[in-house]
Amino acid sequence: MRDTRRLLCGLAAAGMPLLAQALDGITDRPGDFLATFAGSSTSTDLDVLSATVTYDASSDLFMLSSTMSGAIGGTPTGFYVWGVNRGAGTAGFAANGIDGVRFDRVVLLRPDGTGSVGGAGNLPAGSVTISGNTITGIVSGALLPSTGFDKRDYTWNLWPRDGSFSGFAAISDFAPDNASFTSTPGPVPEPSTYALMLAGIAAVGWAARRRGTRAGA
Repeated sequence: MRDTRRLLCGLAAAGMPLLAQALDGITDRPGDFLATFAGSSTSTDLDVLSATVTYDASSDLFMLSSTMSGAIGGTPTGFYVWGVNRGAGTAGFAANGIDGVRFDRVVLLRPDGTGSVGGAGNLPAGSVTISGNTITGIVSGALLPSTGFDKRDYTWNLWPRDGSFSGFAAISDFAPDNASFTSTPGPVPEPSTYALMLAGIAAVGWAARRRGTRAGA
């Protein structure tokens, strides 16, 4: 079992708001666009409903998954930024009144199926998958080396952006609003395996819909 006292002490030392921590992913209110967002409230694909991070210590892989109010890709210039605090995170948005979101590296996931890690390069092909309103990225822990925390204790926050705008005005939402959450331990498949799993699920769904259409004809 994770040493909870060590985790809380580490968060306190990093200045994290302990009472705001969600340990098993988060849910986020629909329609809670930031008042400073320069984009449109019709960009429902930039409105976070839920977010989770799973870490598999045996394979050293993180799975970052989030579900939005609308289908991914509805905003052509939209993309998804995951901030991670590996132990040296700072409050990069403190000047904007968001002092509980601390990070020292970012992971970008894009609706075209590509992704990258700030300071570490692009994610391999197949690392980012999209299914309706959900976008998922699998990231090697080698791209996110510790700056003080155990990898199981990294904290996360997700903020979608509309690339049509610059600066803080591009950010539509923070999930959670002014805090971060830790990962959940569990198995994470290799990117290629996960992509095949999603393709199989999609094929089964398509076949079921086709049978239903034929039956109703």
